Amino acid sequence: MTGVLFGMLVLLAWIGLPFDMPFVGFGIASAFIFQAIARPRWGELISVVLVAGALVLVDSFIVRKGQVHDLVSISFGMLGLVSFALLGFRTIWAEGAEKQQLKMVLIPAAALTFFTLGSQRLLNLGAILSPKTLDLFVYVYDGSLGFQPIFLVGTLFRKFQIAGEIGHFTYFALPIGIALVYGGHLKRNRSSRWFILELFMAAGLIGYFLYLVFPATGPIYILGPLFPDTPPPVSQINLRAVAVNLLFVRNAMPSLHMAWALLIWYNCKPFSRFARALAFSYVLITIVDTLGTGEHYLIDLVVAVPFSVAIQALCTRSVSMRSRVRLNPLIGGFVLTLLWLVLLRYCIAVFLVHPLVPWTCMAVSIA
Repeated sequence: MTGVLFGMLVLLAWIGLPFDMPFVGFGIASAFIFQAIARPRWGELISVVLVAGALVLVDSFIVRKGQVHDLVSISFGMLGLVSFALLGFRTIWAEGAEKQQLKMVLIPAAALTFFTLGSQRLLNLGAILSPKTLDLFVYVYDGSLGFQPIFLVGTLFRKFQIAGEIGHFTYFALPIGIALVYGGHLKRNRSSRWFILELFMAAGLIGYFLYLVFPATGPIYILGPLFPDTPPPVSQINLRAVAVNLLFVRNAMPSLHMAWALLIWYNCKPFSRFARALAFSYVLITIVDTLGTGEHYLIDLVVAVPFSVAIQALCTRSVSMRSRVRLNPLIGGFVLTLLWLVLLRYCIAVFLVHPLVPWTCMAVSIA
């Protein structure tokens, strides 16, 4: 009976989940990544790839009947769905130590999938609660630097199409990075397996409430066709909260994308030098992606730095809360994050005195 119910659940997931939403497709793919790292059995992995390929063909030519869709996202999603089904049935029928090992892969994969899907829905709710956004304030701050970084990188993305395509792929592939870090910790130290997921989920939940405090969407949504070719002069901006289409999510300040990329890097410390270098490279790629796609302003990424440090300290229970090693970054990170939100909302004129002021503030904050 349990197997039948689980099979129906997988079937409903195939029918109902929006696999063509990149974050959802890549989030479901975490099951395949967990399986490949924790249970690297070539026979299982090859079977999963073949079955997933068949499902992609069925989905493309029978279900969608040749309609245009995100084939990459769907392919990753099908890989994860087949892995999830295989791991689920094996967990139901396994016993003893094997059952426990399978649970350590299956449960986090399900949690990451539902968290990814749920976060997308919650962001839409945030738009209803915040019909007006503070995008103009952060746009003016970026302009106070002496140029508009988002327009500079956005122009490069438009000029070099391959850079734009790679940028969009790596931007939406963030759940893959989270899954790789979790899988690496699972393989090295089973006692810390839940810490990694708690870390990323805590960032998402706390970040969501900050979105309600300082709602902003991103330059591509507020500027429309002006991005990335025609940056409006800062001197012509009338600072005020502006009404923005409710379909555009308020998820810019701080950039959770940047915060998650930083958390991936922080938690690669136990891994090889190559893995740490790869994680740091992803942080740099994320900076370019978030600006080039027009999803974030530069200051969104800067505020994500103290926020990510605070989240890391909050969730690192292996160090006592009374220890300065944990308490200082926890308090300092959250204070800096909130201070940025206050300054950007009520003291924007200070940054317009001279470009040295905002540059210094960013350098001090990151340091």
